[in-house]
Amino acid sequence: MRHRVLTGDMIFAVGWALLGLYWVIGSLQYPLWSGFAPDSGFLPLVYGALLLALSVAIAFSLLLGEPEDDEREPLTKSLLVLGALVAAVASLGFIGFVLPIFGLMMFIYLYVERLPLLRSTVVAAAVTASLVLIFAHWLAVPLPLMPWDS
Repeated sequence: MRHRVLTGDMIFAVGWALLGLYWVIGSLQYPLWSGFAPDSGFLPLVYGALLLALSVAIAFSLLLGEPEDDEREPLTKSLLVLGALVAAVASLGFIGFVLPIFGLMMFIYLYVERLPLLRSTVVAAAVTASLVLIFAHWLAVPLPLMPWDS
């Protein structure tokens, strides 16, 4: 057990806090509001402030919190998810949207998280259907949904 003061977690939190501060300062150069709608500086200000606040909260929790055991997820789990994400994004252009996203979800739920098959299938189908509904139908993003839609 050890305190997490000068560890990678603290460096990571400080780095993200500095990035949030950069966004906040950069957003002040642009107008925040125009009539009844937000202008070009509004979202960078909000996202920068959120990033700054959450990073500072994590840094304080690392400073003031109790020492914890080093029980972290293995790096291979993160690399598996990253590899699956890269494969899914790379295949979007020629397979379509539905199959790679469904396959990505199934891989993560079944292989990485070791969830039961029925639950994994239902949740992966629900997430994929929700993404198709939001992006392809509501937002009218021109996605090739299936391989024959290209």
